[in-house]
Amino acid sequence: MGAIWFDKHDFADHLHEVVGYKSGVAASIEHMCDMLIGTGFDDEIVSSEEHGIRIRSEDYDTLYYTLLHKVGVTDRPLDGIFEIFKISREIERRYSADFAHSIQDIYHRNIEIETKKAIQEGRKSLRQEGMMREAAQVHGKAGLDAIVLLIQGYDDLLKHSPHTAMKFHQYTDIVNLSDLFEQYNPVAEKGVFLDQRFMDFLSNNLHKLGDIHWRKFEELTAECFQRFGYIVDLGPGSNDDGVDLRVWNNAEDGAPEFIIQCKRIKSKIDKVTIKGLYADVLHEGCKLGVLVTSSEFSIGARSTIEARSYPIEEVNRDSIAKWLRELRTPGTGIVRV
Repeated sequence: MGAIWFDKHDFADHLHEVVGYKSGVAASIEHMCDMLIGTGFDDEIVSSEEHGIRIRSEDYDTLYYTLLHKVGVTDRPLDGIFEIFKISREIERRYSADFAHSIQDIYHRNIEIETKKAIQEGRKSLRQEGMMREAAQVHGKAGLDAIVLLIQGYDDLLKHSPHTAMKFHQYTDIVNLSDLFEQYNPVAEKGVFLDQRFMDFLSNNLHKLGDIHWRKFEELTAECFQRFGYIVDLGPGSNDDGVDLRVWNNAEDGAPEFIIQCKRIKSKIDKVTIKGLYADVLHEGCKLGVLVTSSEFSIGARSTIEARSYPIEEVNRDSIAKWLRELRTPGTGIVRV
């Protein structure tokens, strides 16, 4: 494999540009290095700002796909072209080597045919019906399943690759990762309360949950409940008397079904906080109080709820992790408190 040379300052700028284009998320040098801690690449990025860098092609791919995962685009670090080799081995394992070779042959032969047709007809996309039809005719349903797996693999590779202009998520704008952590700016281009790209980032970086801006934590909670089908009223963020969200099941009419208090903290929730939330439940005239925290309840808080039969539910770090997994792009799932 070859190597790539970047002059000083160029490497970080390149990563900023290519990862931003593919993900729709702008990450500073500091954020990129933070996401790469423990890989050794963080030190190389810092060094490249002073001395430039010569990086082997395979190391570049590892770095790029690690960043793409860390920023929230993929649910695991991809392995570039080797992802196709893995798919081919899986097809071979399920069926046979001859079967896998036949499927590859059908795919590549039809790609060549469709590429010529697309050029002649002025199309920018290739039709897949021909290869799917041939695979089904030759190998039945197993052939159709295998060719679809291969098509999806190559499509993902092209859309995620740093060497193509294609991208998996068709974002036309860019959000800045610093908006999740630093000075508060309301950003919800791809969501009602919180941008989907921030949801994807947090699903892959749960350890950062306690570091995000406190208002973003409230917006994250509001976005989740809105996705679950509730009607959500997000409070002003200050002077809200301890009630961060008011939630209704069907219509925003009368007392809320339940109220939510958000606590983005690293210490455990104590029983004083629980008693305060119960007082708010009584004042609002609702059925339930929910406390959403980046930490968890203390033993004393849980004992107080049980001993006094308080209508209070705990949504802790583990619950939020489950929500974020369910709500990752491209699909959404429905979960309940």
